[in-house]
Amino acid sequence: MEAEERKTPARLLGEADGVPGEWLEPRYPIGQAAAFTDVPADTLRYYERKGIMTLAGRTPGGARRYSELDLEKIACAHWLREAGVPIDVIRQLTALRGQGPQTASGRRALLVAHRDELQRRRDRIEESIDAVEEKIAKYDRIVEARR
Repeated sequence: MEAEERKTPARLLGEADGVPGEWLEPRYPIGQAAAFTDVPADTLRYYERKGIMTLAGRTPGGARRYSELDLEKIACAHWLREAGVPIDVIRQLTALRGQGPQTASGRRALLVAHRDELQRRRDRIEESIDAVEEKIAKYDRIVEARR
């Protein structure tokens, strides 16, 4: 079986608003979904178990099939994880997204809270970098004085 080619759609960040009907057709097997999203197949299964992703479509034989919209949701969940968003928060975002556009303010509030936490972490990291830079400069002065 030859691998299906995929035209990369506009980024929707996992949102279904206004997607064409063909985006809802489950057609990509898990291996292709993994390749298209750079998310390992085991991680896709994990996302389903944890409720981060809705269950993928299935063939009559039970094999997973992912739609274009599923691929977008996978990519969104993955970058949220890479940004340090806890699984529970992604699960809440997924549940709210499934309830429709009227939950946008709740989804926004979850992301704002996480962004604020990331900014606090960034500030602490920058303070740590500054302290390390000061220490390096101190050692540079010591090394130079010994020459």
